[in-house]
Amino acid sequence: MSELSFSDNVKYEVCKVRYSADSFVWFLTGLLMASSDGEEISGKIKACGKVSGRLTNLLSEWKIPSNIKDGKVYIGQIPEKVTEKVRSFLKGELPDPSELTHSNVRALLGGACIAAGHISDPENTYKVELHLKSEGAAKTVFALLSYEEIEPVMGKRGGINCIKFKNGDYVSDFIGMIGADSSRLSFENIRIEHDLRKQITREVNCDDWNTRRQAEAGASRNDLFEKLLRSDKALDLPDELQQAARASIENPGASIAELGEMMNPPISKSGMNNRIQKLMRIAGDL
Repeated sequence: MSELSFSDNVKYEVCKVRYSADSFVWFLTGLLMASSDGEEISGKIKACGKVSGRLTNLLSEWKIPSNIKDGKVYIGQIPEKVTEKVRSFLKGELPDPSELTHSNVRALLGGACIAAGHISDPENTYKVELHLKSEGAAKTVFALLSYEEIEPVMGKRGGINCIKFKNGDYVSDFIGMIGADSSRLSFENIRIEHDLRKQITREVNCDDWNTRRQAEAGASRNDLFEKLLRSDKALDLPDELQQAARASIENPGASIAELGEMMNPPISKSGMNNRIQKLMRIAGDL
């Protein structure tokens, strides 16, 4: 079993995505935007050891210098076009519509997830949270999630902007769109197991309820039948109805179909139900 949390597994996969040149600019923009406060670009990313190592490899592939120190990735010599985008988004300016493509948007969301995201273990709950210091960054991420047809909610937690969504479909879509295909498959497998457990629980509960209802109905019915057989009307009952009443009293847990099989000769469920209904009407007049 992997030593990484589910959230870190997702981030590790995102660091392995093969980006185009344009999409990598957006990825780096999301990474820096989500880790910055106000208009200042920090270039400092906090991540676990394995994710940090893979992130520095990815940055190195694109000739972006970086190093790891005290559990953080420090990025230097940021390309000017990335710096311009980050500053624009930190101010709350939305992307130019001409640049909006799904690949670019998803690359930015992937970078933001690495720097400021947390994805809950689906064994416990379905939830994605992005904690952003900058209100402008939060506004940008919120708009781009909506662009991808994910409906998040935004609030504050300890002075930090928190964007989150809990819908299982949204969580699955988000994991997939940022490039963590293996994690998405794991998520869906867990979700299938959860849904199956819920279905089984519902069916068991329904069976239990039907069993209790049948037992309660049978007990009330048998009280009436016992009262009927003790009354003077018992002498006027045809043998087939007396046989049906005694079978019901002696077999309180039996279904109508099972009682029908006990008749001599056996009769169908509908035939037995007719006898039960006749007995109920007669007993109800007592």
